[in-house]
Amino acid sequence: MLNKNDVEKIYNLANLRLKDEEVEDLAIKYQKVLDFAQTIMEVDTSNVDILEIIPEHCAELREDIPQEGLDREEALKNAKDREYGYFRLKKVIE
Repeated sequence: MLNKNDVEKIYNLANLRLKDEEVEDLAIKYQKVLDFAQTIMEVDTSNVDILEIIPEHCAELREDIPQEGLDREEALKNAKDREYGYFRLKKVIE
């Protein structure tokens, strides 16, 4: 079960602010999504053919048009943490 601490951790990792009164409501909503995903994972697909390629699908590609990149200071202006001119992120996966 997803609890308030889990929701706060998710928002903290995403550098998002969350009001105290929103935490409980979001925990319930996230849990509904996780429960639905679990229901989907329990569907028996043993007799379903694997489909990796959809032959009728036609992806329309756009032409690449080179443009000037974003100024480094502009890109980093809202960075929570930076180092040596780059974004600095917390280690999330150990």
